[in-house]
Parts: sequence; C-alpha cells; structure tokens
Amino acid sequence: MPKLIQVLFIAILALVGASAFSPSPRGTSASVASPRQTRHITTSLSMAGPATLEPTKTEKKKKTAEPTKEDQKQGSEGWEVRLFNDPMNKREYVARCLTEIVGLSDGLAYQVMMQAHQFGLAAIIRCHQERAELYRDSLVEHGLVVDMVPVADDE
Repeated sequence: MPKLIQVLFIAILALVGASAFSPSPRGTSASVASPRQTRHITTSLSMAGPATLEPTKTEKKKKTAEPTKEDQKQGSEGWEVRLFNDPMNKREYVARCLTEIVGLSDGLAYQVMMQAHQFGLAAIIRCHQERAELYRDSLVEHGLVVDMVPVADDE
C-alpha cells in the first residue's frame, strides 16, 4: 500500500509539475493554474476516495436503577453552598460573582444576594460534594464569605 501511495504522488507531481507546489516569487501574485493543470489535479484527487468519514457507532450505556455506593453515602445532591452577608463587598459584585462562577441567572443571583443581605445567610445551590467544593473555593477566592454544609435529601 505505501508503494501505491508513493507511485500516485510521483504521478501527481509529473502531471502538475513541481512549480505548482513552490511559492511564487515576491511581489507577484500567485499564478493561476491553467485549465489543463486543473483537470489533472481534479482527476488525481478524484481517485483518492471519499473526503468525509462515517460517524462512529457508539454503544449506549444501560442506566441502572440502583444508586451507586457513593450516591447512597452522600445523597444525590447532599451539599448546600451558603452565602453570608459581608459588609466589605458591594451587592452588585456579589451578584456578579454568583452569576459568573455558579451560573445563576441575573435575577436568581440578585435574589440570593438580597436574602443574604437582609437575613445574614442565603442558600446558593445544592449539589454534589465535588461541585460544592469547587463553587465554595472559587467564591472564597473572589472574597465572598461562603461555606458548605451537608443536607439530607428529604429537606
């Protein structure tokens, strides 16, 4: 097979000529191939086969009805990230951080921020432990006063 590819490459070079693959001199525009050269290029490329690949077939995973051991231990969404009121950050900044980091909508971020401002504490989101840790760490890096606590699923 590699010998066939090498022979085809040499044949293409012979038909098109080596000048078609070399850059044009400075200051001049690239030369346009003549119809005869274009015909040879099209002919040689048409022998190459299809240009698109067929999509790969993937097997669908079977969903199990039983929760895994980790889900049983932690609960499906067993952690809550909470925001505390803090006099240092402006309310707009807190709402923007909630929007950009946690992905809350503007309206929901404003509601959470106002709840923390008025009552001293607000629940931002309930999620798995790893995601809760990620949100907590990111919000703390931005200067917000945040913690996370485990919660029961039935609350």
